Amino acid sequence: MSVQPPSATPTPAQSRSNRVTVITLVVIAVILAVIAALLLQNVASRHRRGAEATAQASTSGSASSDGSATAVPEPTPAPPVPDPQTLELIHSETHRDPADAQAKGGVDAPVVMVIYSDFACPYCTQFAQNVEPELADLVDQGTLRIEWRDLAQISPTSPLAAQAGRAAARQGRFWEFHDAVYAAADPQGHPEYTEDSLVAFARKAGVADIERFRTDMNAPETVTAVTEATNHAHSIGITGTPFMIVGETFISGYNNADYMRAVINSQAAKARTSATTSAPARTSTAPAASSAATS
Repeated sequence: MSVQPPSATPTPAQSRSNRVTVITLVVIAVILAVIAALLLQNVASRHRRGAEATAQASTSGSASSDGSATAVPEPTPAPPVPDPQTLELIHSETHRDPADAQAKGGVDAPVVMVIYSDFACPYCTQFAQNVEPELADLVDQGTLRIEWRDLAQISPTSPLAAQAGRAAARQGRFWEFHDAVYAAADPQGHPEYTEDSLVAFARKAGVADIERFRTDMNAPETVTAVTEATNHAHSIGITGTPFMIVGETFISGYNNADYMRAVINSQAAKARTSATTSAPARTSTAPAASSAATS
């Protein structure tokens, strides 16, 4: 029996099989290329979103009750609150109390900014260092009044710092104390405070009676007042700092000075317009001219 060598010429069936294999490989290659392109596009998109989020976090943010920083989208343009219940709540939080030692600016200013803050909050530190000085002229010219509210929650010594602020306020030096504390704070950190460090800030702020300051700082009524202020903020849904009520709108988180000025001026214009339209019309008090001719 002789064995024939395999034929070098493919049969029709083999040719068809080869073509199918080649086509299949080409299709697979195309699919893989498409998948690779999609993956690259997805990765690039994630990097781009990450960069945008990082950039936004540097200009807008708040610190929550656990001390973590969270980015907050910048509201545009912080429109008036349309909900009547929320508007009523905003009005109730604006006190305009002339005896409030933790407020500055005229009680009749068209705009009141109520700020809920913590001396250990990094975004509050940035707001105090970078934004509040840029609003000073609005306070001085009578457009803005600022009212401080304690929301002492970030660090274990946040309440003690708030108590110290109230003690300074009892001697008329709250805002000087506020400036001294925030000027020394790290805008990227969560400072811890002691009685001695707070006394040092009180001295720098010009608090006259340091012994009284110590007593007021640790007084049970001061401790209770700070606790109640924090609990009140939480009860109305404010859990992050800084949080600002500005006129008839609110801003959650840090925003730069240009944005804050725009909101304040917008609210001032609205308040002045409302005051003008709601004012009673003037009536003439001049005596009517006599129709009788004199001789």
